[in-house]
Amino acid sequence: MIPRASIALALAALAGAIQPAARDPLPGQEMRELEWGDLNFLHTTDNHGWHGGHLQEPQYSADLGDYVSFTTHMRQRANDRGVDLLVVDSGDRAEGNGLWDASDPKGLYTRQLLQQVPFDVLTSGNHELYSPATAAHEHLEMVPNFNGRYLSSNIEINATGSWEPFAPRFTKFTTPNLHLNITAFGFLFNFTSNGANTRVTPVNEAVEQQWFVDAVTDAAVDVFVVLAHIDTDFSELQIIHDAIRAAHPKTPIAMLAGHAHQRKFKMFDAASAALESGRYCETAGWLSLRGLPAAGTPGTAPPTVSRRYIDFNRPGFQHHSHTTPSTFDTPLGLSLTASITQHRDALNLSTLLGCSPTHFTPDAAPYGDPQNWYTFLTTHILPTMVRHPHRTEIPRLVFINAGSQRFDVFPGAFTRDTEYIVSPFTSRFMYAREVPWHVARRLHEYFLADPSPFSVDALPPSPPDAADEGEGDEAWGELRRRSAHTLIPGYTTHDDAGTSGDDTVHAAIPRYEIPKVLVANASFHADWEQRPPGSVDVVFLDFFRKNVAAALEALGGGGYVAAEAEAGFEYYDPDEGRTFTRLIVEYVEKEWSGEC
Repeated sequence: MIPRASIALALAALAGAIQPAARDPLPGQEMRELEWGDLNFLHTTDNHGWHGGHLQEPQYSADLGDYVSFTTHMRQRANDRGVDLLVVDSGDRAEGNGLWDASDPKGLYTRQLLQQVPFDVLTSGNHELYSPATAAHEHLEMVPNFNGRYLSSNIEINATGSWEPFAPRFTKFTTPNLHLNITAFGFLFNFTSNGANTRVTPVNEAVEQQWFVDAVTDAAVDVFVVLAHIDTDFSELQIIHDAIRAAHPKTPIAMLAGHAHQRKFKMFDAASAALESGRYCETAGWLSLRGLPAAGTPGTAPPTVSRRYIDFNRPGFQHHSHTTPSTFDTPLGLSLTASITQHRDALNLSTLLGCSPTHFTPDAAPYGDPQNWYTFLTTHILPTMVRHPHRTEIPRLVFINAGSQRFDVFPGAFTRDTEYIVSPFTSRFMYAREVPWHVARRLHEYFLADPSPFSVDALPPSPPDAADEGEGDEAWGELRRRSAHTLIPGYTTHDDAGTSGDDTVHAAIPRYEIPKVLVANASFHADWEQRPPGSVDVVFLDFFRKNVAAALEALGGGGYVAAEAEAGFEYYDPDEGRTFTRLIVEYVEKEWSGEC
């Protein structure tokens, strides 16, 4: 066994990337080149605090400093070509990693890091708005730092006693090389679970407001840029597209989307495209428009649009930026990387809590498989850890939403960082006392049919990089048979432009659909299916308590009124510190203790 104090040193000895515990991916992987246009974008979204990189996944081991060095070299390449490059971000930089969640206040160090990144334009996601404190910090620190380049077209905040725009609603600027006239927006989907100090105007209403009408009727626009924390398949993005098209039938529109945590690309018309660039610092998206007319002149044909999804690692960044390990790092990149290391150390993110016996995956194994994380939760952790101090003998059903869990548990060290990576939220368990069995047994089915709020944070449906892709998978299979390069599992995306979007050729990873709500039972008699209990405690995360109340009213046959039911809910454990995440950690410390 390796002593705990030696783990960091052992990992550091393997390091090829800058973060001490990170490693570069295997060499020899087959790469696809980027296709440059007149206007090009490097895009990130839904990084959720992963700015230190993936320390246990070499394919995505670059950190924010590496990415900044990459964008610096790519800007120089654009200048050398006489074209333009915009570096943009579509939000949800908050919540989901120890670097964000372990600080006090949350996001303290992450905001300090991000304020140094030379974004051309950025916007907010929904995770910047859940907590009133996070929204206030974003508005007061991040927005002014970017001097008009942080955009928020349909969010308002009450920071001083009256409502005001969260950030500038739009901006207009001219690109440095081709002098293209850009009008840019920053939209959020119709989000309703925000904190009390913010409000979100539905997109269909925002595009009818006078400021938007004035912005889009300006004739001096060569390209519209829409940063949108909106999935490419959400109706809100189509509404924005159509509102611009009503004033500009042919002007190119570049939409940089987010929220689904997937690699996606969609053509809305011949001159309008949307790119969605994955999640968790796994992907840097590339979008290019080639064949744009000279600034200020109408086009005669739509531009040629190209996209790539770049794996977030140093060798890939060096390949695309035409640099080497010795020429890649920049002073700002190195400074950011050093700061990340210092912040991680200050937050004790490498502290060992336990040792996972195997790899648990949220969706690469089907629910019910022993290696599926939700299977393990519902069969081991929820029945044993979710307990009322005075009601342990009363049968209970325990419900969680799939979105409460965010990532894999890898074999070996389960650290303080893992705690936040896997289960970053602060939800606690509530309960309804002694619900009649004929009502309780139907709750799971009701929740599965309920569209909200589980969709807010639920895992996305099986993405198009699944193994059963039909014709696309056959093409990949042939490519794999012909390849003489190193082939490791990873993204094999199939989007509107085909199967060539990923910059690195991978073997496909199977993805399985997971129920958006899961249930465990505890303290049931062995023959409960033959002799069900008369009533049970219904235990659930406070995140969806309103839906539980609505379900009890819908299924209770007049025995429940939603408002009264919700008012009667109590926390299952009176200790405010025993969140769902804390219960997982307590299980790890108890059951997975020992040296790795």
